[in-house]
Amino acid sequence: MSWMGKIFGGSVGFMLGGPLGLIIGGMLGHHTIDKGAAGISRLESRQAVFFTATFALLGKLSKADGQVSAAEITLVERVMRDNLRLDDRSRQIAIKIFNQAKDSDAEFMDYAHQFYQEFSGQQQMLTMLLELLLLLAYADGELHPAEEAMLQDVAQLFQSESIYHRLKEKYADETIPLDAHYETLGCRKGDSIQTVKKKYRKLAMEYHPDRIQSQGLPPELAAAAESKFKDIQNAYDEVEKHVGGRR
Repeated sequence: MSWMGKIFGGSVGFMLGGPLGLIIGGMLGHHTIDKGAAGISRLESRQAVFFTATFALLGKLSKADGQVSAAEITLVERVMRDNLRLDDRSRQIAIKIFNQAKDSDAEFMDYAHQFYQEFSGQQQMLTMLLELLLLLAYADGELHPAEEAMLQDVAQLFQSESIYHRLKEKYADETIPLDAHYETLGCRKGDSIQTVKKKYRKLAMEYHPDRIQSQGLPPELAAAAESKFKDIQNAYDEVEKHVGGRR
């Protein structure tokens, strides 16, 4: 049984704490769950933080312009189904978290701070969350100024401003410039093929879906890890072509 089944099935006690814990507590009908009950691992706890934070932040992000339209909800559900490939149960829970968060008294950055407390020092996990939020924010084809201001605050908290701007380029424009592929790999034009390969292999190892999940990405969001891994592979293919063409 996954973390989701254990928590929402009520088979074990669980204490997430903080504003994210209140979201889960509200969904379960109470705000305190027995911390002493056994049955949920440290990894499952981290998976719960990641999943809950993702859709809680999205809930707050959706109200950046003051209201959530029916069209926005439809778009969010489509992204959950088609891009993230959530199954019916996971999608239902994600929507519940979304709704609980958007109407809660907690602030957007309250959720971001709790996520950062859990994953600070793990750049891969911080990047994964930023990319998920941008994917969902761009679901309607544009990033609204209020949404951008909130995401910039998260990027600053994560000390990931340059990564955020690179990811934003990806979602703002379907055509990814060569410079962005170099940046994805942490390379510069003029680097040798040996340097490019070395950095690609390091990134491919760090962002391999199995490794990302072992660090706390919920299995329900495996499609996001696969997409990130493919982006790294695609960046390497494009840079390799360019480096080869210089010879």
